[in-house]
Amino acid sequence: VAWLRVDTQTILTIGHHVITKNHRVGVSRRDQSWSLLIRDVRPADGGRYMCQINTEPMITQTHHLHVSVPPDIVDSDSSGEVIVWEGDNVTLHCAASGTPQPTIIWRREDSAPFNVGRETVTKWSGAWLNMTSVTRDMNGALLCIATNGVPPSVSKRILLHVLCKPTARFTQKMLGVYVGETMQLKCRIEANPPPTVYWTHIDLNKLYNGSKYQMSIKSQGYKHTAVLRVRNMSRDDIGSYYCYVENSMGSARDDITVYTLATTTPIFTEVTTALEDVTTTPLQTYAELEVKEHDPDIQFPNEDRLVVVLSQHHMQSLAA
Repeated sequence: VAWLRVDTQTILTIGHHVITKNHRVGVSRRDQSWSLLIRDVRPADGGRYMCQINTEPMITQTHHLHVSVPPDIVDSDSSGEVIVWEGDNVTLHCAASGTPQPTIIWRREDSAPFNVGRETVTKWSGAWLNMTSVTRDMNGALLCIATNGVPPSVSKRILLHVLCKPTARFTQKMLGVYVGETMQLKCRIEANPPPTVYWTHIDLNKLYNGSKYQMSIKSQGYKHTAVLRVRNMSRDDIGSYYCYVENSMGSARDDITVYTLATTTPIFTEVTTALEDVTTTPLQTYAELEVKEHDPDIQFPNEDRLVVVLSQHHMQSLAA
């Protein structure tokens, strides 16, 4: 019994003897069954093998060896990190090897939908990915995943940077605060590259970190939140605050108006009223007076005059 490799016409074994110099090849016999052994199988080992019995006539049996190879990403032929302007078209390529030939699936790392041509998809099949008019929300990582049924699957992470002009906005245009409290303003920003942010008050002079002001910024991708904290608010701190944003793509700003809220303070006093037309005996009654702190812009005709309004119950007591 002999084993041969058909495609190369190479004799591998005859009987119990190994003829080939390939040390990975062996032969075994159990009863009337002869087996060809190949250790550490490699892709190049795939092909046709023949078992030949030297009888008259000769008997042969052919076997086809398929070697399955897990997928692998070919980095040299695949796209790397990509930087584009917002509105540009982008073409990405992912090359993979393996047996059988792997299929390629594209998706975003955060699983969010994206646009391919006129379609909005969460996955896309094919070695090429063509995206038109990319927007700033495409900033982030894309994954190309290669599979062929032979584990494990493999993936490549491709970073996409979409450069965009900055925007700045407050979620509200006016904010009321109490005198003495700490105020916090949040400016929502979109920008890539990361922006420079500064704040100004009414006089348009920049504000700086210190005992009065504290500024910070938090970023996640192209989205940023700039925070301004103003301690111990006074009437001098009211008015418009401006959030300025700049990067290499442009600049933007937004403003918010801050005003003071009135406080209400209940006080108690004793009022003695003599009603000469009713009785000669002075009567004492107690009235609860509510004095509200008024807006400094509202002028009273006589600041020294205290106007007291008694409740109906007190009026009845006085008239009794």
